[in-house]
Amino acid sequence: MRWLLALLLGLVLAAAHASEPVTNFNVVLLQPSAVLEARVPSVDALAEYIKAVQAALREAVAGSEAQEKTRQSVGGFIVLAVRPGLQSRVWIDFDQLLDLEVRKQIALKVGAVKPFEAREGPVVFALKVALWDGKESKRIAPLPAEWKRSAAAASASAAAPGVAPPEVGALVESIWND
Repeated sequence: MRWLLALLLGLVLAAAHASEPVTNFNVVLLQPSAVLEARVPSVDALAEYIKAVQAALREAVAGSEAQEKTRQSVGGFIVLAVRPGLQSRVWIDFDQLLDLEVRKQIALKVGAVKPFEAREGPVVFALKVALWDGKESKRIAPLPAEWKRSAAAASASAAAPGVAPPEVGALVESIWND
C-alpha cells in the first residue's frame, strides 16, 4: 500500500504548482488500506481518475461566471466516492461558505468525470485543495454537511450508547442519492 501512497503523493505534488485557480495539497484516503486494495482495480486507474478530477475542478473554478465577480480564496475538500457500476458522487466541504455558482460548477464538472470501475463496494477519498491562493485547511479530513446529518441521525437511533459510527463506505452508501 506504500506504493499507492507514494504514487498519489507524487501525483498531487506534480499538479500542485501547475494551476492558478486550484492548489492541490494531498489526497486523503478515507478507508483502511485493506479495503482500498480490495476495491481499487489498479493504482493507475485511481491515479488517472484523480488527474481527470483535478482537471475538471480547475476548469470549473477558472471558468465559473462567479469568478469574474469575485475570486474566493478558500481551502477545503472535494470528497469523492466511486462505487461499482461506474457510479460516482461528489461532496464539497470547504472551510467557508463557497459561492453557489462555483459549487454548482464544481459538482457538475467533477461529477461528469468517468470513474474507474470499483469492486466490492464504494471507494471513498478526498482531494485537499484551495481555490485562488486560499490557505490549506487545518482539518485532517473532510466531514461534509450531509455526512454530519446522517452520522448524527445514526448516532441518535443507535440502541446502545457508545456504538461506533458507521464505516465511511457504509455511511456513503446510506446517503447516496441516485
